[in-house]
Amino acid sequence: MTSIKSAAIIGGGVSGLAAGGLLARMGIKVRLFEANAKIGGCCSTTNVGGYTFNDGALYLALPNMLDRVFTKVGLDRPSVLPLRRITAPQTTVLPNGDKVTFGDGLRVTVEKKNGTVNEAALKKELNDMMKKWEPALRLLTEDILVNPLSFSRFLTKGWRHLPKFGGTVADELKRLFSDDSVRAAMSGVLLYTGLPPEKQPTISVLGLVTLFSDGFHLPEGGMGKVPEALSQALLARGGEIHLNTRVKKIVVKDGRARGLEVDGRGLVEADAVISTVSGMLTFGSLLDDADSPRKMKRMASEANLSHSAFSVQLGLRNKIDAPSHSHCFLPLMENQAEVFAPCDDGVKWLVYDAPTVTLPELAPAGGSVIEMYPPVQRDFPIDDWSDEKKEAILAKAVEALSRVHHLDIAVKRISSPKEFRSNLNLYRGAVYGLSPQVAPWNHFPHQTPIRGLYQTGQTTYPGYSVGRAATSGILTAEALMAD
Repeated sequence: MTSIKSAAIIGGGVSGLAAGGLLARMGIKVRLFEANAKIGGCCSTTNVGGYTFNDGALYLALPNMLDRVFTKVGLDRPSVLPLRRITAPQTTVLPNGDKVTFGDGLRVTVEKKNGTVNEAALKKELNDMMKKWEPALRLLTEDILVNPLSFSRFLTKGWRHLPKFGGTVADELKRLFSDDSVRAAMSGVLLYTGLPPEKQPTISVLGLVTLFSDGFHLPEGGMGKVPEALSQALLARGGEIHLNTRVKKIVVKDGRARGLEVDGRGLVEADAVISTVSGMLTFGSLLDDADSPRKMKRMASEANLSHSAFSVQLGLRNKIDAPSHSHCFLPLMENQAEVFAPCDDGVKWLVYDAPTVTLPELAPAGGSVIEMYPPVQRDFPIDDWSDEKKEAILAKAVEALSRVHHLDIAVKRISSPKEFRSNLNLYRGAVYGLSPQVAPWNHFPHQTPIRGLYQTGQTTYPGYSVGRAATSGILTAEALMAD
């Protein structure tokens, strides 16, 4: 049994809520402090004029991992958080006029502008991909990633899979699929990483395998229903959630975390502290310089960050003719680095989501929601994002979308890296914190060198899916209880 009786949590995203829910279930007094006016962090939603927009995460993958989190905190996920499967995940249009559509399961339809696809060969290639990669996905999601990250554990249990992990996504897709258009559509699924296929580590292929095995899902009511459901476990067992409450500092005395200095509240004492903000913020600004361990400070200063994002979200009065949740106009795989070229001269490669294809209720009757992330200059100074600069990119995005759909725009919502930093507290606006190129064992540890201080969230756990971020919270709570 742990000697810790009280815990203070910084941040109300899914990792903090999962950690708090488990700790409260174990009888620990939990107080959670969220700087914003609502919980959810990168898994929240915002309603503007009757249209529900995502603040970050766009869908749920790996639903079994999320189910495990809900079980840990004492909730029945299907009851409190019903999911709707995205049965039409993606349509990709190539420059040669070919169209590739991913349906439910292993259903892939290829419409060739010239000629036909060898359907028997494609079916075999899909089955071969799953035969090769699905066992690795199961090992990771049912064993390796639901336990504290351990390189030795991975070597012991996953040594048979090690030969698969050399090279890049581009290398692997060339081995797996013979048709150029199919390869381009497959690699297009993985562009969420912010990296072109030739720079993505091969393990990223598991994101594609996840689509074909477990599918992608949306919670009924939108992504914000995930934190709303998780908060029930915390509140039902006496936990406290304090909104609009910013933490100024983690208080360390005699080498142990003793509580938080909170705006408007002064010192909030606790036996343990869990930080869900990025490791870069925890060890770079929330700790006094003298208290921050040298190794952690070095990790924070040298962190290889993920890309930042610019989002354009439109609420339409009309229903658009979108065939899939995600609609992409992409070059062939070998040229997909072009997708990330800044759109200063217009959006050349159009990629957008229409969540109302799966959940029409996210818009008023007869309406639609469109969300897209136009590419922007990655080294553009974050504080230079003016309203004029944002409006210029919005205009280019709307112009590109208007070439495909009639847009009767009711509301617009735009967010630059500056808003992602200030509103979601993302370090330098980096959407995943650490780059997908960073190996799992180079993430920040759940149990920090400071006694009583724990770290959770994306920078402690390789990010792909809300379920994995929430699992990080569970692992952190379990580490705390073992202290």
